[in-house]
Amino acid sequence: MNNNNNFNNPFTPFNAVDDNPNDIEEIDLRDMRFDEAEAQRAQSEARLTARTVEETNEKKADIYHGEFRGEQSVKRKKADKQKTVAVELIDWVKTICIGIIAGVILVVFVIQRDNVFGDSMNPTLSSGDVIFTQKISAYFNLYDRGDILILDASEMEGFDTDEYLIKRVVGMPGETIKISEGKVFIKGKDSDEFYELEENYLEPGTVTLMPSTGLVEGYQEMKLGDDEYYCLGDNRGVSNDSRNLGPFSKSRIKAVAVIRVYPFDSVGLI
Repeated sequence: MNNNNNFNNPFTPFNAVDDNPNDIEEIDLRDMRFDEAEAQRAQSEARLTARTVEETNEKKADIYHGEFRGEQSVKRKKADKQKTVAVELIDWVKTICIGIIAGVILVVFVIQRDNVFGDSMNPTLSSGDVIFTQKISAYFNLYDRGDILILDASEMEGFDTDEYLIKRVVGMPGETIKISEGKVFIKGKDSDEFYELEENYLEPGTVTLMPSTGLVEGYQEMKLGDDEYYCLGDNRGVSNDSRNLGPFSKSRIKAVAVIRVYPFDSVGLI
C-alpha cells in the first residue's frame, strides 16, 4: 500500500485497517465542536417543516370533508324535498278521502237534495223547485207543527206511485183532527175543546174539504196515535194527503224540508 496515498486521503485512519489495526488513530468525540446556534436553527426548521406538513394535511382533510359535507347536503336537500312532496301528496289524498267520506255521510245521513213535482204544495212550493232537506229530525223524531215533511207513502191504500210525498204537518201525535166548514180544528191530547188551526201559509180564501171518496170518506174526527202525524198539502183542492190516505206513522217520515235552492230568484228558507 502506498504511504503517500494514505497521507493525502482524509479517510486513511478508517481505510488502513488492512495493514495494522493498531495504527488507527483514535478520535475523541469531545474534541468535536458543537455549534448550538446551528442546532437551534436546524431544530426550528424541522419544526417549521413539520408544522407546514401538518397544516397541509389539515387543509386537504378540510377540503375533502367540505366536499363530502356539500355532497351530503345536496343529497339531504333532495331527500327532504322528496319527503316533502310525498307528505303533501299523502295530505292531499287524505283530504280528498275525508271530503268524499264527509260528503257521503252528509248525503246518506244528514242532507239530501229533492225535486218537487206537482202542485200540491202551491203557493209555498211549485213543480220544478229544488230543495234541500235534513234527516236529523227523522232520526230523533223532532218535528213541529207546520214543518214540511218528505213522506214515504208506499203501500198505503190510495197511493200508487213510487215517489215520496211532500206535505205539511198539521196534526201531532195524540191530537184529534176535525175538518169542518172548510177549516181545520185541533183538540189537544189532554184537552176536551177544539180550536181552529191558523194557517197563514195558505192562500187567502183557501178552504179545506174532505174528499168525497177514499179511505177516510165521511169521517168527522180522527184521533191520532202516539206515533202518527196528520199531513196536508198547502194546495188543498188537489193534494192527496191524510184526508185520503190517513195519518203517517213516524217511520214514514224521511226528512224535513229546509231551504229552496232553485229557482235562484226564490232561494230561501222554507
